[in-house]
Amino acid sequence: MWDYDGFIGKAQLYFSRAQKHSRATDTDVLALWLLLGLEFLLRAPLAKVSPTLLADPTGDSVMHAAGFAPPNAQLPKSIQTRTVLSRLAVVIPDFTKERHDDATLLVGLRNGELHTSASSLELDEARWLPRFTRVLEVLCRHLALDPSDLIGSDLIEHGRALVDTEDKNIGYEISQRIEGAKRFVSQLRADERATRQGAIPKPAPTIAGSPTATETVPCPACRARIPMRLRAVRSTNDRIEDDEIYRDTVYIATGLECPVCDLVLNNTAHIRSAGLQQQYVRAERESIEDRFLSNYEPDDYGND
Repeated sequence: MWDYDGFIGKAQLYFSRAQKHSRATDTDVLALWLLLGLEFLLRAPLAKVSPTLLADPTGDSVMHAAGFAPPNAQLPKSIQTRTVLSRLAVVIPDFTKERHDDATLLVGLRNGELHTSASSLELDEARWLPRFTRVLEVLCRHLALDPSDLIGSDLIEHGRALVDTEDKNIGYEISQRIEGAKRFVSQLRADERATRQGAIPKPAPTIAGSPTATETVPCPACRARIPMRLRAVRSTNDRIEDDEIYRDTVYIATGLECPVCDLVLNNTAHIRSAGLQQQYVRAERESIEDRFLSNYEPDDYGND
């Protein structure tokens, strides 16, 4: 019941279901599988020290955890997750207050989804995936596990790429950049602004499987429609709908340069501080005929 290998195996089971989900837009489904798996991974470090750390102190649960089941004993009970988190702070040096707060928020989201009528997991992945990634990495480092082996390198990259907290210094810097760009563009003559507008690159089509792409967005300073650079962080498994094969690719915004007002945003943190969306999903489509018949070469079997 409180076996370390069992916890790791069950966490991997739920994490694998998250990896196999084929719709990047169903973020609540991804979140649910990952947060269910996290519950078991949170308990694994305590099980590795001693299963008794997971047993409810009342009744016969501790005796059960120690390997002694008294006659006619009641079914053993586990400690609540909040107690797990407080004990992890003692067992794992890197499980700091910040990681405790991250884990508490994640557990609260999961409980809200499972035990209330609210759709608690229908929220931007930037609100929870970076927190999940940080907690996962601390647990895996303590257990000498590779987090990529548990949830896949794509999801790890996705969680690391998203920005969920804003550095006040960065926020101030970006607000100053935007204000400076606004002042600059306000001083341009109409013909100068028109010339600069004409220098805006045309949107480039996204090539299926490309590691980079662009998204046209309004400049935070002058509102001109300009391309923002994107970088792919993960792709879903294929799914078949109406004889078409679809796959979703998730892109993260990495920067932009506005040729009209000269505003420059250099990374994802800058994009977030400027109030722009940092994540985009592109669906790639391929017909079944193109996938399976284009390279089909019938042999001569049965034709002799």
